[in-house]
Amino acid sequence: MTYHSGYGSLPPPRPERPSRGGGCLGVLGTLLIVGAVIVGTVAYSPILELDDLRDRLGDAVRMDPLHGEPGSGGDGWTYMTTTTSGAPITWGCRQTIPVEVNPEHAPEGYADRLTAAFAMVNEASGFTFEIVGETEDRNFLERGRGPVLLGWADEQEVPALAGPTAGLGGAVYAQGPGGGGRAVGGMVVLDVDQPGGWLRDTDTELEMIITHELIHVLGLGHSEDPNQLMAAEHRGQRALGEGDLAGLASLEETACG
Repeated sequence: MTYHSGYGSLPPPRPERPSRGGGCLGVLGTLLIVGAVIVGTVAYSPILELDDLRDRLGDAVRMDPLHGEPGSGGDGWTYMTTTTSGAPITWGCRQTIPVEVNPEHAPEGYADRLTAAFAMVNEASGFTFEIVGETEDRNFLERGRGPVLLGWADEQEVPALAGPTAGLGGAVYAQGPGGGGRAVGGMVVLDVDQPGGWLRDTDTELEMIITHELIHVLGLGHSEDPNQLMAAEHRGQRALGEGDLAGLASLEETACG
């Protein structure tokens, strides 16, 4: 299995949308929503051509097959995107991140896989993903402030899932006039056509895919270290590596520093 990551070019901010409930208050009241979702994708071998990925995700997303933002991060990890000062953009300090699940097309037993993936990320990071309910919302790529949307789709609905791509994950960021930023929404969409087809251990692999994408939502890109769960190529990793943990610790330090 091969992972590809991408990060979006940041278009000019537009007036912030009303909160859909839960949302971030306080300082975020003065921030503006950035329109593009910053996404990371997960794909199975063979590796997709870079030009194909650009075409599938559209002009709003610039793809890099191995990294998050080039040159960012540390030993074994990268950031999805950073502020003008080089700091990673992530969520608020120890924030509980609401997630709405659209169960349409979900595989049997998906709830257990979500529970396991959420537990892994929540234990390892300074953030808490929390499922707040189900939704009929299927607007995966044009997100605003509000709960993270998690669901399943095919390439007809989300063209970026064509071929071996198994999932997309990322966050929407708010950006202030001083150049700072914070995540305020996001999405994870999983390819309904992949799990159970190419996978040897469907439950475990689906759990790892969800975990990988949730970490993209938090703000980490890919690692060049093949031993990390966030590596570009998946070689049977079943847990977070030292680089993954270091990257998550850096996000927490940034959020709470």
